[in-house]
Amino acid sequence: MVKRVSIVMLIIVVFISMLLLSMPEQKQGKSRNLQAVKGRLELADWNMEHMKILPLDGEWEFYWNQLLTPEDFSAQKKARPEPDGYMTVPGLWNGKVFDKKEVPVFGYATYRLVVEDIPFHGVLGLKKGNARFSSKIYVNNQELLSDGKPAGQAADYKSGNTPQLGFFSCNSSRIEIIVQVANYEYMNSGIPVSLELGSESAMLHQFQKNNLLALAVFAILLTIALLHLIFFGVAWAGGVREYLMPLFALFCFLFAIGNGLADQRPLLLLLPDIPFTLVFKMKDFFLSANFIVMLWIFHKFKKGLLPPRFARVISFLYGAYLAAVVVLPIYVYYKIHLLVMACNTLILLALLVRAVFLYIKNAEGLLLFIAILSVNLYSADAILFSLGFKTSSGFSQVFIMMFALVMILLLSMQYFSALNNLKSSVKRTQEAEIAFLRAQINPHFLYNALNSIASLCVSSPEKAEEVVVELAQYLRHSFDFKRIDGISTLAREQELLEAYLYIEKTRFGERLQIEYDFDENLENLDIPIPPLILQPLVENAVRHGVMAKIVGGTVKISIKRQEEKVVFTIKDDGVGMDEIKSKELLTVTTKERGIGIWNINQRLKMMYNTELKVISEKGNGTQVSFELPVNNKKLR
Repeated sequence: MVKRVSIVMLIIVVFISMLLLSMPEQKQGKSRNLQAVKGRLELADWNMEHMKILPLDGEWEFYWNQLLTPEDFSAQKKARPEPDGYMTVPGLWNGKVFDKKEVPVFGYATYRLVVEDIPFHGVLGLKKGNARFSSKIYVNNQELLSDGKPAGQAADYKSGNTPQLGFFSCNSSRIEIIVQVANYEYMNSGIPVSLELGSESAMLHQFQKNNLLALAVFAILLTIALLHLIFFGVAWAGGVREYLMPLFALFCFLFAIGNGLADQRPLLLLLPDIPFTLVFKMKDFFLSANFIVMLWIFHKFKKGLLPPRFARVISFLYGAYLAAVVVLPIYVYYKIHLLVMACNTLILLALLVRAVFLYIKNAEGLLLFIAILSVNLYSADAILFSLGFKTSSGFSQVFIMMFALVMILLLSMQYFSALNNLKSSVKRTQEAEIAFLRAQINPHFLYNALNSIASLCVSSPEKAEEVVVELAQYLRHSFDFKRIDGISTLAREQELLEAYLYIEKTRFGERLQIEYDFDENLENLDIPIPPLILQPLVENAVRHGVMAKIVGGTVKISIKRQEEKVVFTIKDDGVGMDEIKSKELLTVTTKERGIGIWNINQRLKMMYNTELKVISEKGNGTQVSFELPVNNKKLR
């Protein structure tokens, strides 16, 4: 148990360390010497070879309730606006205090930064990651980026919050950056993600890499969803009802859409004309619906991990929240969004604790614990980003991909376990069928055989003795329950067949004629064959074929090798049947042709993927044939 506790603690420490390393204080390439101070950023020490992309972090001039443009700061203007203070970027303005007044969440403002001593002339790139909840950026007196429509009133405002990249020519050592931001919808406001500056090639490379990564995650999740649906269909066709597979496929699909509309929002590259408000609602809807699906995955996966009544209650409450997302404005349903995130956290922590105790106590469920831990850290990362404590939520995709990979492994193990159980079940069914067939030795046959023996005891005692020996041989093979593994050999089945036909020949005399046509090269009669295949087919030919005629007839038994197959044919010149009856033999469990025709066909299908072929004509007899592989080792 101590070892298991140590493993749990080690895994938790590793995962939490990954989360902490993604926090902004640990961001690689960030230099505290290149920080904006009171709206000025000196870049004389910027080494563009060492730091290709520079975050424009620090103190920006902040103008509350003003949407300013470059003209407001032109040298020709006598009365230039004075900042209300300095706002840290990345950061949120809500809750900040200027002139003893707290800045509210909803409103509008302008950020301004002057960058000086730039050691580069040429084309530069500026990336805006996240400005809540609409923005417009000016660089050197020109509008560079626009996302939504910042406005002084909510009626004129239009939301937009998608990562953007713009390029401009830098022909001097000084640039002026002005950012208008407005928010009348989201629960916090400001610029929570760094604006970044760099060379054209470096910025383009980073932007394309981020978008490709986001699209790759989207494509991978959709592919996983599709594959699990295919696996479910294949398993269903094979008789395995593994409902976790479509649930996990739905999880991957919902998360692919929700994640594709978050952070880098790669789906907007494919659907650029969708209103941002709709995009944001879709993101919240799909990710919240995904949480419901995830709870049912855990419920189905491990019995007792999540009680079904609790899962139904949570599903109902989250369903109400989903309805609110659909019908209410963002700022209204976001009043309960923090409560929803808190519920997410509590539920996931409870699941994590149960998974930990399950592993420590019973030494099972390590992968399940890792999966739940991954989801917990994904949720923590998303919450930290929403509240402005993180400048990027991109690392959360690492956690969700970990969850997806672990769940794929768990579901694969469960699928193969179910498949093995199905194979065992099929084998038990086959064994039961064989036992059933052996129990169906026709009592009339035994009665008639014993009557024949009784008659022969008077007229021909020696013949009676031979029939008794053959009957004993027949019964010994028929009731050989030591061979209940479902496999016999051609030699054993031939002995059973000969014993049966000897008795029947004794009963019917000249009315029954038997012809054998065996290949001479079938000397090795150790060919695997399911038991009680040949004898019931021959019995049906005797009883329902030739003996149904007053004059009797001939049954011809042929065993021929054709390449890598052995072809078995039982042909009689008895009464025959019409086409409808011959088809019914293989589709229904009719008793008209004696025991086992339908069962024999089903066993051949299950064991060898082959089936009986019946050719019959009323008044001209019947032919039944089937094929088996020569060297089939599959069932040994």
